[in-house]
Amino acid sequence: MKKRLFIIFGIILLVAYTSVSVAASEAPRNVKVKEKQIILKGLSIGMDINEARKICINLVGKNWTVSQVEDSNTLMTHDREYFKKNKMRMFGKQGFLMKNKDSNLTGYGFIIDDDGNGKVTEIFFSGELTDYIFLTNDVHADYFVEEFKKNFGLPNLPWIFRGWQYSSPYGYVLTIMTDKSIDIKRNRPSVPRRPKIKFD
Repeated sequence: MKKRLFIIFGIILLVAYTSVSVAASEAPRNVKVKEKQIILKGLSIGMDINEARKICINLVGKNWTVSQVEDSNTLMTHDREYFKKNKMRMFGKQGFLMKNKDSNLTGYGFIIDDDGNGKVTEIFFSGELTDYIFLTNDVHADYFVEEFKKNFGLPNLPWIFRGWQYSSPYGYVLTIMTDKSIDIKRNRPSVPRRPKIKFD
């Protein structure tokens, strides 16, 4: 009787040990990847805008031009025709523009400081600039987005019209369009409007 109980107890221990080992080996697969700050070739939201310009000059090389960091009105005055031709938007206190020397409709990007304090609040690359910087000409947008998600530990990016968009709890909105244009913008949490209540 004692021998039989000992054998049963031994089997229970063996099964328990095996279950724990299997669970431990499965654990790394079930761990969620933690979201990382998005840094594209050294560029990120919150960095110094003049430092961002230096990085961009090195990134785009001789085939592209990078403007000075200027207030938006001055920048638009210099490049008014380019803005019209490309239907570009530019806003904020200051920023700089990247454009290809061929002035193609799709070849541009910009970095903006919305507050005028010298910190980047938005980074935008057109699809052509994305392909140029990341060498992704032959990569489909779906694959590009999947790799982007994996690299930065992002959850599934919700589909929007002609692209994907993700609002991060870390205070930015990421938009990637089907032409692979990338827009990363600081997101200020909206304060709910409180209506005035009249009690009299």
